[in-house]
Amino acid sequence: MIKFFRKIRHNLLSEGSTRRYFKYALGEIVLVVLGILIALQINNWNENRKDINKSKAILGEFKKDLASDTTGINRVVKLLERQTNYEAWALNRIIYDKSQIDSLKKAFFSPVHQEFVQDRTYNKLQVSQNPNLTGFLDLQNDLTEYYTETKFLLDYYNQEEELFLKEYNTDKVLRKELEMELAQFPTLSSEDEQMETLISYAQTIEGRNFLKANYSRRSRMIKYFNRVKEEAIQLIQQINAQLENGQ
Repeated sequence: MIKFFRKIRHNLLSEGSTRRYFKYALGEIVLVVLGILIALQINNWNENRKDINKSKAILGEFKKDLASDTTGINRVVKLLERQTNYEAWALNRIIYDKSQIDSLKKAFFSPVHQEFVQDRTYNKLQVSQNPNLTGFLDLQNDLTEYYTETKFLLDYYNQEEELFLKEYNTDKVLRKELEMELAQFPTLSSEDEQMETLISYAQTIEGRNFLKANYSRRSRMIKYFNRVKEEAIQLIQQINAQLENGQ
């Protein structure tokens, strides 16, 4: 091809046709520029496809994180519902007997129930050289909202669950009166006396207020955790839809 253009230039110069030669030279320059532009466009297209394929792989990781969120939330919601059931059972009664002591213990002595958003992929994307999901910017906005605003509120509920049990006096009061039971060691008070202590406390205003506060707070947690789960499920569906559309 180069020899072909060189031959044309040589012939034009030999003929002494300067005007035709300059027209030809200008056309050759235009062809070279067009070739460069086309090459750049092809290169940009290839790079864009690479970025889109990379985004698809990252979205696959987001799906795993979101699926983990739904599984974890289902688990903690079941625990919270079981706990609120014990609290509701206790609040629906005013008088208790010793046969109900196990349920009463479960109502008052409850562990901390928490679940956190899995943000491994989101954090990894933020510190990468290209923190954008090429071809999926609208979806990225929804994911960003989930991993910032939604996560912030979920963390707040988790913190509230932990702080409530630490700051409320009920657990301290009961532990002053009720000795921990270990089978191989005796206790200072008899089992009957310990049961009477817990029953007496459960029938005080302080004891009932503790149960009511716990029940109300955990009921709110259940509603919000379920809302987060629905958001995670919706994001998974959005990711599937956009990947299937062949972005």
